Amino acid sequence: MFGAVGSINISNILTGKCLAKINACNTLPLGECSCSASCGGRNCNSKKRIKASRIRSTVAEALEDITALFYDEERNEIYTGNRLGLVHVWSN
Repeated sequence: MFGAVGSINISNILTGKCLAKINACNTLPLGECSCSASCGGRNCNSKKRIKASRIRSTVAEALEDITALFYDEERNEIYTGNRLGLVHVWSN
């Protein structure tokens, strides 16, 4: 499966302003998929993530069945967790 597999959009609950967005695609490995730090289009490379685990997953798997989400404003990172207990860090 190629192309877009999903996205995560984070908005301010009071203003509705977009704070962060991840556009995921299955054409690149998870470590190379692009994300944006803001809706203004600044691109980042998620290779800066700490690779403390040997468990690898595809982008589609990382975005599948997300059960928890946390946005760290100080680090500008998004943490997602899924039903399998895996946590993915999306950063710029």
